[in-house]
Amino acid sequence: MRCNNCGVELEDDMQICPLCKTPVSDALTVPASSMPGADIHSLLTPERMTHPQKKFTWEIVSLILLCSAITTLLVNFIINKSITWSEYPVEICCIIFCYISLFAFSDQSRFVKMMLGLILSSFCIVILDAITTGIQWSIVFGIPLLVISNVVTGGLIFAYRKARYKGINLIAYTFLGAALLCLFIEGLLSVYQHHVLRFNWSIIVAACVLPVVIVLLFVHFRLKRGRSLEKTFHV
Repeated sequence: MRCNNCGVELEDDMQICPLCKTPVSDALTVPASSMPGADIHSLLTPERMTHPQKKFTWEIVSLILLCSAITTLLVNFIINKSITWSEYPVEICCIIFCYISLFAFSDQSRFVKMMLGLILSSFCIVILDAITTGIQWSIVFGIPLLVISNVVTGGLIFAYRKARYKGINLIAYTFLGAALLCLFIEGLLSVYQHHVLRFNWSIIVAACVLPVVIVLLFVHFRLKRGRSLEKTFHV
């Protein structure tokens, strides 16, 4: 049911409206299905993009990536008279291009798209690394980082899809995934640069994120109103 005063969806055991503090009674509430905003979940859930929309979005993003890569290369070459640091942002642009192209035009499953994106992205960074400074960091650091990023992203997607209640637990999962990614990044960097596994700043990040994750999951599983983002934030 919903509050007849402000339209907020109410739990069955609520005595007053949490937003406007109006007492809940039969006279002041109406079924949620009869309110104008009853179909809010369908409104908040985006529809699948059509093929022309995907193509148009792909063209815009590709143009932005191309302009960014060219600008970065020119600035680097003008300042340093050679291609040095611009190699990394250009490779990031190539990785993004590989993934958006697959997700825009491929009809395969999401898992297959991510695997193909991993293969194409790995090929791109090896080629660019070989062209610029020779194959140095792409094999030892670049490809392992791509694999780990795909695993973390795939795990988050799986958790989102399998979550029975899509509430603030999704925020907790995202924080947890980001903390794990930070740990893996520093671990790979330490092995690549110092040939030893060492953690410094990523431990601090994980230690700061872990209490937040615990609190969010506690609120989600303890309080009913925390199980829906729409109800939690009165959308």
